[in-house]
Amino acid sequence: MNPISIYIVEDELLISASLKSQLQQFGYEISGSSIRGESCLEEIAELSRQGKEPEIVLMDIHLRGELDGIETAKLINDTFNCAIIFLTGQSSKEIYDRSFKIKPFGYLLKPIDMEQTKMTIEIAAYQRNLEIENTLYQKDLEALLEKRSQENKELMAMYQTIVDNSLMGLTIMQDEKFVFANQRTAEIFGYPLEEFLSFAISDIVNLLHPDDRMKVIALSQSRLSGNEQPQNTRIRIVTRDKQLKHIETHVKLVLFKGKPALHQTFLDITDFFGS
Repeated sequence: MNPISIYIVEDELLISASLKSQLQQFGYEISGSSIRGESCLEEIAELSRQGKEPEIVLMDIHLRGELDGIETAKLINDTFNCAIIFLTGQSSKEIYDRSFKIKPFGYLLKPIDMEQTKMTIEIAAYQRNLEIENTLYQKDLEALLEKRSQENKELMAMYQTIVDNSLMGLTIMQDEKFVFANQRTAEIFGYPLEEFLSFAISDIVNLLHPDDRMKVIALSQSRLSGNEQPQNTRIRIVTRDKQLKHIETHVKLVLFKGKPALHQTFLDITDFFGS
């Protein structure tokens, strides 16, 4: 396992040198150090371009220059995947209130206790790795969902093409009305699709030849009750323009949106049986 890489931002050179020496003795890799926020950002950017972005940044809150440690840490968080651990000689509420917004991985109070420092670094590195893994997992999941979504769109488009161009009428009847019908169904019955889908049960029954109505009603009620019935039936219908058509239907009991429904197909066989 590679040693944890650390970048030190501390404006007291003696403290910085002592930290570097002791951390190296613990087996950590020191990627670099700086006394100013501006130079820190430049050096971390260069390390990142080289594929050597530090895992941990030990950030003194009080720095020389225009940027203090909190402002510098925010810029690091916006651009890089470094875990920030703040170094401070003060524990004022104002400092904590400002720094909490950065979501640091830890705080170390001066004078530095090296055992506490080591524990804080190990925990921060572990949490950082978890966050990176979670981010990668989230991206992989989003990519997979996007792929599945695209596949589903393509499947739905293909299914819609098949349904729209089917030679058979396809319907779903639920709660005594058609909740779905394809264009071929409307063509067989001779009604615009929107009007066909608006029919109440009485309108649907009136589409049937008078001699077939009671048979169809009895079969439908029996199927919805779960009784075994032949799936294929031949019926006669009367179209909008009063044509008599012979229809072969295939009916199956299905669940639609969690409720029983009848899925029915209609095949116009008038040409074979005459009107």
